[in-house]
Amino acid sequence: MVDAKLIDQFKELKQLYAEHAENQSEEDFKQKNKLRAELLDLFFALKPYIRKQTKLQWYEPAYNYAITGNLEYIESVRDDLTDIINKLEHDT
Repeated sequence: MVDAKLIDQFKELKQLYAEHAENQSEEDFKQKNKLRAELLDLFFALKPYIRKQTKLQWYEPAYNYAITGNLEYIESVRDDLTDIINKLEHDT
């Protein structure tokens, strides 16, 4: 059985990537840096679970490039997170 808190953390990570994608066109570096820090912290906390569930062959570079603000990688990471969340919710 999957812990509901884990699913919530994955949903939070997906939401942070969505906010990060929206903020790429803005000049607010303070906000961008805050989001990057939050993304890194949550990514490293969830990394063992991501490794087990991801469909991305090179998941770690993809997630890291997404953190740098690359919109293509952000989109692929968000898709991957959607798949992981769906798998986890199905397992509950």
